[in-house]
Amino acid sequence: MAAAPSPALRREVISIYKELLWAGRDYPLGYAYFRTRVHNAFMARAHVRDEAAIRSGIEKAAYVKREVEALWFLKKYRTMRARYGEGAVQGGI
Repeated sequence: MAAAPSPALRREVISIYKELLWAGRDYPLGYAYFRTRVHNAFMARAHVRDEAAIRSGIEKAAYVKREVEALWFLKKYRTMRARYGEGAVQGGI
């Protein structure tokens, strides 16, 4: 049986998990859908003990987090554009 990963690595995994949940609070399909998907993804890799594989998973989670943030910025941009129109954004002060 492989040794347990280091406590620092465990902290990183928990941290990225919490960051993903925070980023997904405004997910278009709803938080419950997002939380379930994130939870299932993390649980599917809970058996992994190899440090390199864990780091690879952390990198993938960070990528997903950036993508979710991009969705949020796109939603914000579209809302602002719908609210103020295209000309108002270019007109400025």
